Amino acid sequence: MLLKDYLSPLNKCRLFSSLDDQSLLSLFTGVNYRIFTYEKNSIIFNEDEVCSELSIVLSGYVLIQKLDPLGKVLNIAEFTEGDTFGENLIFGDRNLFPMTVFSKTPTVILHIRKESVVELCQKSSTFLYEYLRVVSNRALSLSHKLKEVTLKTIRQKLCEFLISLYDIQKTSTVVLPFTKREWADKLGIQRPSLSRELIKMKEEGLIDYEKNLVHLLDLEEIKYELQ
Repeated sequence: MLLKDYLSPLNKCRLFSSLDDQSLLSLFTGVNYRIFTYEKNSIIFNEDEVCSELSIVLSGYVLIQKLDPLGKVLNIAEFTEGDTFGENLIFGDRNLFPMTVFSKTPTVILHIRKESVVELCQKSSTFLYEYLRVVSNRALSLSHKLKEVTLKTIRQKLCEFLISLYDIQKTSTVVLPFTKREWADKLGIQRPSLSRELIKMKEEGLIDYEKNLVHLLDLEEIKYELQ
C-alpha cells in the first residue's frame, strides 16, 4: 500500500492539514513508515506494550479499552479517519500503552517510527508545530477527564461500584471480590473514609453489610446518587 492512496484521510489529520498533497508526499520522501491493515476485532496494541510509533487512522474505527477490576471492558476513547494516537507516549520515559488499542471495524493505520517522527520534525517546522499542538491538546483533554473523575464524591464512587457489581452478579446481595482495604485502594480513597460513608449509607437505609457481603436495600436511591 502506498501513501499516495491515502491522501484524503491524511489531509484530515491535524498534523498535515496545512500541507498540500505534493508537500505531504515530499515530506515523507526517505522517511521510514508502514501502512498496516487490521481485521475487525483485532488487537492493535496490548496494554503495557511499548509504544514506539505515532499511529494515524487512515480508515476504520479504533477503540481504546480498559479492563476494570471486575473484568468489565470499558470503552475509554475512539478514533476514526485522520485521528492520531501514541503521539503523547513515544517520547516518554515510560512509553507503555496504559490501555488496549482495538479495531472495531476493518482498519488501516499508518505507523511512523519514533526516529522518523524526529526526522519529520526536522524537515518541517509546520509538522513540528502541529505535532506539539496535538500533544498539548491531548494533555489538556486528559486533564479535563481526570478532573471529572476526581470530582466524584466518595458516595458516588461507592454507588457506582456497587451498581456495577449488581449488574454483573444479578442479585441485590453482592459479594465483594476483595477486602475493604483493597476496595478503598481501588477507589483511590482512605479506608476510614470508606468505612464512614458505608456507615452513613447503612444509617440512611440504602445498604446493609456483613463481612464481604453488601445488601442493596434501596436500588433506586443508590442509582439516583449517581446523577
